[in-house]
Amino acid sequence: MVMSVKRIVLAVVVVSLPCLAQGADKAVGPEVILEPQTPGRGEIMLVTVKNAVKGVEGKFNGKKIYFNPSHDSFKAMVGINLYAKPGKYNLALSVDGKKLRKTVVVKKKHYPLQRLTLPKDMVTLSRENAARVRRDARKFKALWPGETKRVWAGTFMNPLEGEVRSRFGLRRIINDIPKSSHTGVDVSGDMGAEVRAPNDGVAVLVDDMYYSGISLVLDHGQGIYTMFFHLSKITAKSGQNVKKGEVVGLVGSTGRSTGPHLHWGVRMQGARVDPVELLKLDLE
Repeated sequence: MVMSVKRIVLAVVVVSLPCLAQGADKAVGPEVILEPQTPGRGEIMLVTVKNAVKGVEGKFNGKKIYFNPSHDSFKAMVGINLYAKPGKYNLALSVDGKKLRKTVVVKKKHYPLQRLTLPKDMVTLSRENAARVRRDARKFKALWPGETKRVWAGTFMNPLEGEVRSRFGLRRIINDIPKSSHTGVDVSGDMGAEVRAPNDGVAVLVDDMYYSGISLVLDHGQGIYTMFFHLSKITAKSGQNVKKGEVVGLVGSTGRSTGPHLHWGVRMQGARVDPVELLKLDLE
């Protein structure tokens, strides 16, 4: 009778262990967290994948997104273009070789109207200035497809402390003529105030443009670019590697500007996104 009880107990233990193992396998499956779950136009969605062992790859709306290790998870930033159409978008992931799909709903986000009055020659262009603007646009456009190696490290910092006098996304009417939306933020600053690199990067454009004046673009890798316009001076050289917090330029009022300020913008895998959104992300 004693032997029978021992055999029964042993049988229960042997049967129970596989059951526990199966339960453990289910508990450590990949967990995908979207913040925010329903992003708006011009916002940044942070995709966090937990319980991944080997790594994560992904695409949003067919475009590659970049996952980086962060403590016990992998994180990727997804830029939602200011001009994106509201609706459903596909997020495709590969977690440890396993395919996962999620539908992301991009919501319509309302941006206020802004009316400005500027000198006529800054709004109605001569043939010569129009040609210059087209050349400038081609220079910018040539940058965005780049998928360079990651240079940035950790959370992004504010390049200039000051009052935001013109927010991202404003629908602009200049001299009673509808123009494109504001794709950056304008920060008030004294003439000559120092502008600092928001993260490690490479100076890929140093130029004087018609609209944006003395302009600097930093490439932070993985499709992330930051732009600094209307500067009085650029201290970084073209092709130079810069560190987070390093002075890269000075506030000015060059180009189409009504006074000293910094316009800074962000492109993320080609998407125009709000720079303030980038500062909110914990990327350590």
